[in-house]
Amino acid sequence: MCATPIWAVTAAVQYGVVFGLYDDVQGVMEHQKSASEIDSVSYQSLAKIAWSLSLTVQILLCQCGLGGFINSLLSWSGWQILSRLTYSVFLLHIGLITVLAGQMRHPLSLNPDFEFGVLYLGILAISYLSAAVLYLTVEQPVANIEGLTYRKIDKLITVLSLTDN
Repeated sequence: MCATPIWAVTAAVQYGVVFGLYDDVQGVMEHQKSASEIDSVSYQSLAKIAWSLSLTVQILLCQCGLGGFINSLLSWSGWQILSRLTYSVFLLHIGLITVLAGQMRHPLSLNPDFEFGVLYLGILAISYLSAAVLYLTVEQPVANIEGLTYRKIDKLITVLSLTDN
């Protein structure tokens, strides 16, 4: 089975979800027009469903071995390192943003893209470095202790089941 047309359709749906209201948003930003109510309602009601269904189809294609280079990209072992840090980054980034925003000497405006990009990359780097420290000092030692505890419990259960026979 050739999965290329299916990949093309799911990618087109995802493209439509991401850029679906681009013209309406540009018109609102330039104060020329407002988005029509029908466009807004239909987009808001169907975009999440379309995105989730297209992503589900892509996941199923990868699971069936029809993912091609996308499956090999998503299966890369380097993602495991980032996946261990992701939850810690999620927990830490709001506090870091709050501290950085409180330390700013001027109001943050989104117009200078360079300033916003540097701020974003700085927060991203600090978040991942902080998450790595948190992982190495808290999560990994607790996981090691938990593993030792479970191994001892398994041994105890094995010994008790052998003595019962």
